[in-house]
Amino acid sequence: MLDYLRNSAFISVRDVGLFLASARSDARLESLRRDGPAAAAFDRLYADAAHNDPWASGRPQYQYQRRKYDALARLLPKRRYRRALDLGCGLGLFSERLSCCADQVLGIDISEVAIGRAAERTRRAGNVELRQGDILDLGPELDGSFDLVVVADTIYYLPQPIQDTTLKALAARISELLAPDGILLVANHYFPMPNAETRLTRRIHQSFQWSPRLTLFSEHKGAFFLASLLGPVAAPA
Repeated sequence: MLDYLRNSAFISVRDVGLFLASARSDARLESLRRDGPAAAAFDRLYADAAHNDPWASGRPQYQYQRRKYDALARLLPKRRYRRALDLGCGLGLFSERLSCCADQVLGIDISEVAIGRAAERTRRAGNVELRQGDILDLGPELDGSFDLVVVADTIYYLPQPIQDTTLKALAARISELLAPDGILLVANHYFPMPNAETRLTRRIHQSFQWSPRLTLFSEHKGAFFLASLLGPVAAPA
């Protein structure tokens, strides 16, 4: 694993610290979720973390998350988007990037604490709206109103165990958010080894790629992430 990190221009050896911090936060989150609702668990995790950043995604000493988000942004078709949705926006790192290529950006996250920090980060952009919400309970007012939807590093934090029926239902629900010309970007961790996390990521992406409501445009494997670019199935003429 260390050799893989050294040989990747995408990641520095220092980023090992980020992965260790992420693993510790994942373990603590599972413990917190046993004691109460998911939203409260995420709020506690963010509130207790240094800089309210439990996964160290915004810490300047680590370059992985920044470079990964740069790579994901480059995958998007080069056009001006009318309205973009960042599901599971966390601290607003990707919402901030989307503000440069979309007229309006909506970021939704289950944690009020994360939303507060995201608001601080994106305030100067002027076109980012943030709200607390659950990816499993998206309101009908969102349907058909986004020509870009991003779901990055989010779905594997659903309540465990994550069943295939849940993933298929989620793929169908998210497809309903897309405008007819919409683009959906799904991205998750993907490690170069056949472990449980990699198998879950593959199941997540298959649920979207095999959805009868979505068309797969392309799939991309980067350093420790898998990304799928999809769009809605065209309505019959």
